[in-house]
Amino acid sequence: MDLTRLLPASHCVVNMTATTRAEALEQLMQPLVDTGIITDADEFTNDLERREQQITTVVGNGVAIPHARTQSATRLGLSVGFLPEGTQLKFSDEEEVEEVNLLFMIAIPSFAPASHLPLLQHIAKFIRYEKKVAKLMRSKTPAATAKYLHSFKTK
Repeated sequence: MDLTRLLPASHCVVNMTATTRAEALEQLMQPLVDTGIITDADEFTNDLERREQQITTVVGNGVAIPHARTQSATRLGLSVGFLPEGTQLKFSDEEEVEEVNLLFMIAIPSFAPASHLPLLQHIAKFIRYEKKVAKLMRSKTPAATAKYLHSFKTK
């Protein structure tokens, strides 16, 4: 999958400052709002929270993929963020779910409810490679983060 159009550098949040799930969602959502992909931040936040209550989006190895279908998305959107080295966030309300330090946010437009499936598959393949995730987490700039994720190709 080619992420070039879907993930510009402006959608990468390096060294997030979030200490709560709400702050993390807000920080990841802002680039999508700034570029017009999300037209109603409150509605999208509610959709994300509703989705998280169904089942956690924490997928393991310190990664969460908060995503939701929403009427406030004008098209499929992606943002990526990570916490500074050594920092983790209790993202889920579930007791046994591990903390996270890497997040991929996906905004799914209601008019295209399955449009995110290839993207989820691509992310799932990427996060299987611990060394690639570790290298991504060492990115110093949004541009370097985007470039590294653009370079990951699946077969």
